[in-house]
Amino acid sequence: MLALPMSESPAKGSYFYPNTSDDPDRADVLRNRFGIETHSELRIEEYRATAFRMAEIAEGDGPQGQFDKTHLKAIHSHIFQDVYEWAGHTRNESPIVDGQRVEPIGGLSKGGTAFLHGSRIEMGLDEALKPIRDPDVLRDSTPKQFAERAGQVMAELNYVHPFREGNGRTQEAFIAELGRHYGHEVDFTIISKPRMIEASIETTNDPSSAAMKHVLEDAVDPNRREALRAAYSDLEARGEDPFEYNIRTARAGEEVTGQVLGHDDRVASIVSDERIIAVDRADLPERPPDDEAEITFTARSDFSRLGRELQAIEAPVQAERAEATLQGTPAAELAIKTDIAAQRARERDSDDRER
Repeated sequence: MLALPMSESPAKGSYFYPNTSDDPDRADVLRNRFGIETHSELRIEEYRATAFRMAEIAEGDGPQGQFDKTHLKAIHSHIFQDVYEWAGHTRNESPIVDGQRVEPIGGLSKGGTAFLHGSRIEMGLDEALKPIRDPDVLRDSTPKQFAERAGQVMAELNYVHPFREGNGRTQEAFIAELGRHYGHEVDFTIISKPRMIEASIETTNDPSSAAMKHVLEDAVDPNRREALRAAYSDLEARGEDPFEYNIRTARAGEEVTGQVLGHDDRVASIVSDERIIAVDRADLPERPPDDEAEITFTARSDFSRLGRELQAIEAPVQAERAEATLQGTPAAELAIKTDIAAQRARERDSDDRER
């Protein structure tokens, strides 16, 4: 792919197909390798192609790098290589699209949120990636320390918005790779789209906001992920699609007001201000109020209790597996039986999704 300097002759190309219809589905459709000229069809094919490439990255078959801007561009290029000719190019560049050079993109906004001007992208990327520049700081980081730095990077990258399309997926793949490199599992599948959108807008409008750090804490901490899965299950039990809701875990010291959506002996889900908040069941009164009654309390837990309880559940299961193995039970059959036992003991189903 060729990216010519901005000082070259005026560009004649366009990122979009010509608008030849009043049909909104055909308006401002990005030129793509499929030759698809409707948003509805392109959305489907783009999802299929990028999901495959993101799975490659998750399996360790994506581009390797130093977690700098070159690495970020390489990840975007890998994810969107089957969809857009300009994959890997940032907005300040002039790639060739359908045989013609296109102008750099200066101003870019979405839903009333304005992003960094294209002429400042290189500087913006340098600034955004500063928190992860020193590998020694990340090498021995705790999950909470990692989440804080990764949250800063995601918030800044979202404001920079370096690519014409695909910023969110690129950022998530980049941060997940960063986590794997330094020993932290980052599971963005547990973060709903409304939650991520709210955090992105909030941190763009207020750089001091901790919203994105909290997103990363929920994605990194296994106990918080377990609490979120419990909230997802409570919504599904009510016939709701949990990924349409803004769902998060409570922070220690936070005052929570709302109605109890569901609970077990470990986690409770609270409906509060159009959000669902997962809280430690121990923070609620021994007898929670009825569904329609409102409750106010201060969250105290950091959800570490969930991890201790899960270990207590799994320990006898693992002992049972070891004993049965010694008695000659086939390994495959044994694994299935003991995994089912552990799952029933937890009384929770795992939620898997792709975004």
